[in-house]
Amino acid sequence: MATPAFQKILENLSETKGVQNLLENFQKLNDEIKKKESELKNRFDKQKDQKIELAWKKYQEIVKVLGTSEAKLEKEVNSTIAKIKKSADSLEKNIAAYKKKAIAQKTKLEKTLFKKTTKKASVKKTAATAKPKAATTAKKATKKTVARKATKKAAKKS
Repeated sequence: MATPAFQKILENLSETKGVQNLLENFQKLNDEIKKKESELKNRFDKQKDQKIELAWKKYQEIVKVLGTSEAKLEKEVNSTIAKIKKSADSLEKNIAAYKKKAIAQKTKLEKTLFKKTTKKASVKKTAATAKPKAATTAKKATKKTVARKATKKAAKKS
């Protein structure tokens, strides 16, 4: 592509010592650049490897810490569950005991109420036969309650 005249000029220029020195310097610079490039590449590769190794170590440490934390947490959860189960068991026992006491109290009250109702029924039967006595006690009771109400109202006003 280059014309023969142009090639001839290049040959003449390349034969001169200045141009040869310039070409040699370019070659040296090119070699140095390649050498520096390979050094930098190796250094970057080493740094990259070191960073990867450091990151891996940190990852391993984190995994180890998480493992121990998980074990501690699981242990605490298990102990809490055990405490809750014990508490629930004792609560159920207490509820059963209170239920028994309540049933006993209920039956006791029912017996006393039953006795009172049977006594009242028998008293009413006897009271029906003796009316004059019941009438006088009823009048006395109403007078006492009326008097009490009046005194309470008077006390509240003053």
